[in-house]
Amino acid sequence: MKQRRVVVTGLGVVTPLGHDPDVFYNNLLDGVSGISEINAFDCAEFPTRIAGEIKSFSTDGWVAPKFSRRMDKFMLYLLTAGKKALVDAGITEDVKDELDKAKCGVLIGSAMGGMQ
Repeated sequence: MKQRRVVVTGLGVVTPLGHDPDVFYNNLLDGVSGISEINAFDCAEFPTRIAGEIKSFSTDGWVAPKFSRRMDKFMLYLLTAGKKALVDAGITEDVKDELDKAKCGVLIGSAMGGMQ
């Protein structure tokens, strides 16, 4: 099998530990917990009232307001993190036009899909 090299050129994160790769990594190394009481909705009827909730999140400058109102939160997290990774990699609109799109991509991960 032919070996192929993979190069990571940019990072973007949206997590309970931070929305910037350096903040996220330092919080991870410092043992900061992203687990706290759930504030996004009333969870009184559920046995669990704690989670790794993403707080103080904004799509401003990353996702158009029209889409922000229509999309589930997990999609907004994915889009924002992906766009942050592109910016971190220096991928501008001019560069995007020149890229061989068959040889590049954005890897996005999520623990869960939409809950709403």
